[in-house]
Amino acid sequence: MRIRFYRRIPIVPGWVYLNLSKGGVSLSLGRRGFWLTFGRHGVRVTTGLPGTGLSASEQRKYSDIFRSGR
Repeated sequence: MRIRFYRRIPIVPGWVYLNLSKGGVSLSLGRRGFWLTFGRHGVRVTTGLPGTGLSASEQRKYSDIFRSGR
């Protein structure tokens, strides 16, 4: 049986959260319908239509975002 750990701590309630889990630490910025999450592996952008249950999420690695002049 797996044990999961997750804790979301509001830094600026409704706007900025610090997320703690067994896998690491991340920072989430946004409001209902749009979130940016900065984690160990990169940036995740999540958009949704509030109240519908519809959402889309895309993750980009930091190396893809900050390419070295090539």
